[in-house]
Formats: sequence, structure tokens, C-alpha cells
Amino acid sequence: MGIMDTGTKEDLEDSIAWFSGNFNYCLHVMTQSDRFTQEVMQSQFPDVTFIVFPKAPSLAERINALADVCMTTYFIVTRSDTSFMSFDWSPLEAKLKEEPHPAVICPWMFNKGNEKIPTLRAPRMNGKEVDPLSFMPNSECDATLYPFLGMGIYDRALFQRLRGYDNEITGAYWQALDFGVRCWLYGYPTYTMPYMSVLFYAKQFLIEDRSEQDGVDRFYTKNLTVRQLKGRNYIKKGYKTNGKVLSGEVRPRIALYKTDFPTLCERWKTPN
Repeated sequence: MGIMDTGTKEDLEDSIAWFSGNFNYCLHVMTQSDRFTQEVMQSQFPDVTFIVFPKAPSLAERINALADVCMTTYFIVTRSDTSFMSFDWSPLEAKLKEEPHPAVICPWMFNKGNEKIPTLRAPRMNGKEVDPLSFMPNSECDATLYPFLGMGIYDRALFQRLRGYDNEITGAYWQALDFGVRCWLYGYPTYTMPYMSVLFYAKQFLIEDRSEQDGVDRFYTKNLTVRQLKGRNYIKKGYKTNGKVLSGEVRPRIALYKTDFPTLCERWKTPN
């Protein structure tokens, strides 16, 4: 279990105490050095592993570091400013073991008014730009384009085989979008299921920052330059193509792509 330190110090202490008392999992906390005195917190919670960054870490840095240090088949990522509303491991584990193998299962999320948040994302192109559509999760298992806020249950070995989150892309939205799209293009789905649900007890609204960030060209190069024709992959340069990424990261892995983004958009089944 990995807890991202995203609220107050009190939020973090309450979150650690709750998970320690209710889950028999190894706890890891991803935080930064100026948040508290680590020796004091470690003394207070001796069984917790603290992954401490010198400055505020990105979503990618947090989750990649967690995957590097944990030695489990699956790992769960949550936030210190949330509380669990439900967690039923049996149906989640069953879905994780299905084929095609899911890369991550994301929770349902609720705001402080106990209202469900529209966290489903479906692929869509708006002109030359990727512009996912948002929907409310409603069924026992819904496909989603990427893990909203990075929260979910990950298959550790698959996460690392997919090279995790891209640290060279700036912004949590673009990092999560890049990871999620790569999962689908490589043939691994991501789902949202109600058997894991969380409450943002102090937030009414959750807003994604979709503004362009450094590294957006990496996203477009990795996820839109590979096209398929009659089952064969080929390169098609286009919007925001980065030549260095194309030659160094895309071409060596072109055989791994099971589909392309336009086909993903075309075949995606959006919720009713």
C-alpha cells in the first residue's frame, strides 16, 4: 500500500493509523523532506517505509519509486487526503488475473458531499489533439483510458515492463494520460470498479490541469506516431513529433504496439 502525502500532516497521520489498523499490508509513504521531521514520524510509525524526496515529487516520481521498492505482485496507490469507503479484494483480484491482463484497476471516487465523481475517461481526438471525454462510472467494471490522479491497484511486474510513468513529462494529467494510453496500445486494459472506492472528505471539486506542459511532445510521439495497416505497424510523423523520442523509444518498441490510437477511439465502447 502506497500513500501519497497530498494533504495536511494530520491527514497523513490519520491515514497511516487507519491503514495500519485495518489492512495487513506493508505501508509506504511518498513524501518530501520539508513536510515533517522524518525521525519523529518514523518513531511514531516504525513499521512504515517513508520514501522521502528533497522537493515536491511529481506523480510519476512517487509511483515509480513505490514500484521500485515494493516486492509484491500488486501495489495500491492512494492519497492521504482520502478515506476508503469500500474495499473488496476478491472481485478485484479476479479481474486482475483475467486475460487480457489489466495494468491497473482504479477506484470509484466521491467528493465531500458524498457525490460520485466522473472519473471515467474515453479516448477522443479534437482536431490534432488528444482530448478525452469524461463519464460517470456506473457498471461493475468500466474501461477507462487512464488512472485518474494515479490512484488504483497496479500489477507491479507489468507496470515496470511498461516502463511506468514518464518522468520527462511534466504534469500529473499528462503523465497519467501517457501511461494509460500506452497500456491500451500495448494491449493491456485499465478498468474502474466499485469494489474499491474512496472519499475526498475535504474536496467538493477535483480539477485536472490539462494545460500544455513540458514533455507533451513525448506523449504525442509515443502514442500517435505508430499506425497500423492490415495488422502491420508503421511510423507516421505528425503533431508534435519529437525526433529523438521517435528514434530512441518508439522505433525499438514498434513491434509491441497491438493497436493505434485512432483505432482505439473508433472501437471504444462509451458508457450509456
